[in-house]
Amino acid sequence: MTDTHEAAWAQVNDELARWRAAGQAPRLFLRDDDAVSVTPALERLIAAIHRFKAPLLLASIPAHADNTLGELVRDDRYVIGAVHGWAHVSHSPAGEKPCELCAHRPVETVIGELREGRQKLIDLFGWVSDLLVPPWNRIADEVMGEIAQAGFGGVSAHGWPDRKLPARQVNAHIDIMHWSGGRVGRDLDWIFVELARNLGEARRHGFRAVGILTHHLAHDERAWASLDALMQRMADEGATWVAADNLLGEAEAPAATNGARI
Repeated sequence: MTDTHEAAWAQVNDELARWRAAGQAPRLFLRDDDAVSVTPALERLIAAIHRFKAPLLLASIPAHADNTLGELVRDDRYVIGAVHGWAHVSHSPAGEKPCELCAHRPVETVIGELREGRQKLIDLFGWVSDLLVPPWNRIADEVMGEIAQAGFGGVSAHGWPDRKLPARQVNAHIDIMHWSGGRVGRDLDWIFVELARNLGEARRHGFRAVGILTHHLAHDERAWASLDALMQRMADEGATWVAADNLLGEAEAPAATNGARI
């Protein structure tokens, strides 16, 4: 690694020292979005998770997921399939950010699609995660408050919530892709700085796990190299990769909702 990377890693090392002083070791989880089929890129990601023994929450698009994906998930104990919306199609009006699970349609319509998507992936994979992964990490509170009606126990979106939400959150925190910068992989120094910051947040939240987000279909070589370096460095530090579903019990209890049941 370059001197710049080492300088960025020093920030991680400082934060890890705070964890060690508290008798804690960091935990990470890995989520990958937009799976529909087995591709060389997905096989490359699967090889990485096996190398580091890292469970993968594989957010899959029910409307498009095929039998090759079903066979992979069924046969691989490190891969946990998750519902990623229904078709990953935005229903937002022009000028608004894309969202499939927002309040632009009746809530019962959205929940019906999620229920159908969950059943399709159960049929394909054998079982699915209790976590719903919203496309674009966006979901309306009105929808979130009703996801239990479709069989979900929580949501995996992005970031540290700044308020109590209607469902438990097991969010990813570091996206290794730079979407606004040209859909390219993030530099390793940026990832290390973000890792240090998020480990600090995790410590302040009671030593929670930090989520790493990937999009195998969009990765360039820099994204792959950064992911490999991150996983190797954290393995060297004794970090543990955990399954996202195992973190649901640690998530903050949801806010009470008064909406009508579906």
